[in-house]
Amino acid sequence: MSSRFNFVATGIGSLPFTDPAEACKLIFQHMPEAPHWPQLPGINPREGMIDQFLDGAPGVVEKGGRVYLSPLEPYEEWERFYQGYEEGALDAFAISRERGRGFYAFLAEVERREPPHFIKGQVTGPITLGLTLKDEEGAAAFFNPDLRDMLVKLAAMKARWQEATFKRLVPQAETIIVFDEPILSSYGSAFMNVSRADVISCLREAIAPLAGLKGVHICGNTDWPMIMEIGLDIIHFDAYKDLSSVLLYAEPLRRYLAEGGAISWGIVPTDEEALKSAGPSHLAARLTQGIEQLIQEGLSQEILSGGSLIAPSCGAGSLSEQGARRVYELTAAVAAILRRDLAP
Repeated sequence: MSSRFNFVATGIGSLPFTDPAEACKLIFQHMPEAPHWPQLPGINPREGMIDQFLDGAPGVVEKGGRVYLSPLEPYEEWERFYQGYEEGALDAFAISRERGRGFYAFLAEVERREPPHFIKGQVTGPITLGLTLKDEEGAAAFFNPDLRDMLVKLAAMKARWQEATFKRLVPQAETIIVFDEPILSSYGSAFMNVSRADVISCLREAIAPLAGLKGVHICGNTDWPMIMEIGLDIIHFDAYKDLSSVLLYAEPLRRYLAEGGAISWGIVPTDEEALKSAGPSHLAARLTQGIEQLIQEGLSQEILSGGSLIAPSCGAGSLSEQGARRVYELTAAVAAILRRDLAP
């Protein structure tokens, strides 16, 4: 980890707004040190977490109201894809304005402001893409070797394009690209027949080309020691619901942090009902208990503070606009409390 975070506040991605400028204003108001671009599926279904990253993907077929992937056809698309990948032609993997109004509004907002310390982007990870997208017969694309390979490379190039775009705009800011892998919450269950080796190899290949910080977002419980082996700089999880589950792996977590990894603690709930009773002091106290447990396990407070970000538990796109505002207010408030009380 090349930077110390000291409980900096950041977000996940999705917001319920249909006005990109309003979404960006909320982000910069509460997360000025580590803003993220907003994903706004309420504007257009193409800004949803799967469709948003399909520009440049070969073999995408939209037919009869469904989208599926055709392996190796049409040939010209696949040839163009791999040629662009081999040549590092990043613009061939850009997010279009049709699929990313939030992204382009965010870039415009960044230009108007003082450069942030960190700048965060996100892309749907190859495992979630591969198990959500299907081939023509309805089988998950992940289990077709050609489609899986393409989706891993697609995610990698979408991430590289974002990183390069940020670096051109604000070269002094440190980039963070997070791979959203919500489907890994089902890892190890009967519903997800994916091997440990495949999870690790796919994510390692996807993050390998990035020069800046790279992370993963998983909004449910999973095999955390496996995730800590991948080589990620940041791991985000739902600390509101799953804090005790992650703390069960205190020793691998201690090693991960001591070796320079960071945790994005998703301590602020993104559930309308939970938000009714959530307060910054209470949320900060819950997380402080977990941090104190790790200190008792032998991890220094300095390493923990430097390796900690504060975030919502998941994206806020399913909330009302009022609920999303509350999430961002709470995230900033909890971060301020922890920075005051625990940062060196």
